[in-house]
Amino acid sequence: MNERNLFPDYQPKTSPDTVYDYLREPNSKVSKILNDINPPTLKNLKDIISFFNKYKLEAEKNPGGHQQGNVAIGADPDQYYPSEDEILVSELGKSIKTIIESSSKQELEDLKEEEGISSQTIIFNEIIYRHVDVMGSGRFFYAEKKEGETAINL
Repeated sequence: MNERNLFPDYQPKTSPDTVYDYLREPNSKVSKILNDINPPTLKNLKDIISFFNKYKLEAEKNPGGHQQGNVAIGADPDQYYPSEDEILVSELGKSIKTIIESSSKQELEDLKEEEGISSQTIIFNEIIYRHVDVMGSGRFFYAEKKEGETAINL
């Protein structure tokens, strides 16, 4: 039997899974802050670092945790559920990494001097996202912590 006949309205997801897919609340704290700094550029690097440092402390106080996952809908048996603060730290860290990788060393040095940004190492746990299409039930999104910490020298 053909899958198309069983599920005629099924459309596979072809774009990468992101934090915006995972978030259930479009007006969440995470969405608001990420929209404020979007797109991440050299011009707003200082603000991104400031948010990163603030929410890194919050994430340490308010970590996510593992819960028994519903394997029938694609969750891991011991599924990780990050806190909003952990998600923010991860997304802000990824933004800082993107800015650094897309800027020249001279541009970064000029900005650091101009904005009074000190040299530092940004360390965070990256949260990655995945989806599972469960025929007859829907599409479900999950998050997990990437193995090891990500470190960025600024």
